Amino acid sequence: MITFLSGGTGTPKLIQGFRHILQDSQISIIANSADDIEIYGLYVSPDIDTIIYLFSNHLDTEKYWGVLDDSYNTLEYLKLLGYETWFKIGDKDFATHLFRKEQIMKGKKPSEIIDLICHKLEVKSKIFPSSDTHIETRIKTHKGEDIHFQEFWVREKGEIDIEEIYVENIKNAQTPRSALDVIDENKITIIGPSNPVTSIRPIINIKEIEAKLAKNKEKSIAISPIIGGAPISGPTAKLMKTMNIEVSSVEIAKMYQDICSTFIIDKTERALAPKIVRETGLEVLTEDILFRDSKIAKNLAKKILDREFPNE
Repeated sequence: MITFLSGGTGTPKLIQGFRHILQDSQISIIANSADDIEIYGLYVSPDIDTIIYLFSNHLDTEKYWGVLDDSYNTLEYLKLLGYETWFKIGDKDFATHLFRKEQIMKGKKPSEIIDLICHKLEVKSKIFPSSDTHIETRIKTHKGEDIHFQEFWVREKGEIDIEEIYVENIKNAQTPRSALDVIDENKITIIGPSNPVTSIRPIINIKEIEAKLAKNKEKSIAISPIIGGAPISGPTAKLMKTMNIEVSSVEIAKMYQDICSTFIIDKTERALAPKIVRETGLEVLTEDILFRDSKIAKNLAKKILDREFPNE
């Protein structure tokens, strides 16, 4: 069993490479819950749904969010009714969120709802939320506003100045016990190349998950989302600068050094490897981590799977 810690775009692209080699039933995912948002009267779990759609073969892999070949009639009609429709949800996607909201009203936990959706969509992988209690990444702006990360990134397109990033209610996060168990039981844990600030940090800052990763760090691998001092995608650079962290693979390695033993950077950053080893003690591998197509992701997956780890 291989377990991924995953946010949005970066890690799902890597997972596609593993799917060429492994059966879906051999893959488990602990997905970021802190992007969850209540909107249009529904409860939306963007990172979790991306993973569900990926494994049900419904994901729009041009955008790496939403459902393939979806339409937007519901959203367009909501706009006529006066809704702000900056958060794009397709008609098929709406059905998922409507189902989730209904199950929440019945008292179901997020992990239970994921299991129900996965069963109906014939997903063979095991998908866990990072938390069964609601947590969310918040952004404090220079204007004194306190907004959801989705409002910052989607509505404002990341173009407003920010002064603080925090995860609301993370101290009360409750990770499903079965998610913690897979970290103990799996062969490899992979900390994916998703946004380290708003996708991975809200997972690894949950105390139970952090403790499990630290205990199993010898079989954990992290992959940098930075190439040449710039993020592969998303607002990572702006968020890291807000936290006074240099935008570099070296700093990402420092963020993960207590919870993994191996760190993978892009082959173009080979010169940074000695510095990372010296400052973190991690083993550093240099590979092609820009997943321009599934073949590149598959090649990296094969190299990871061919390595030996303790307690195999």
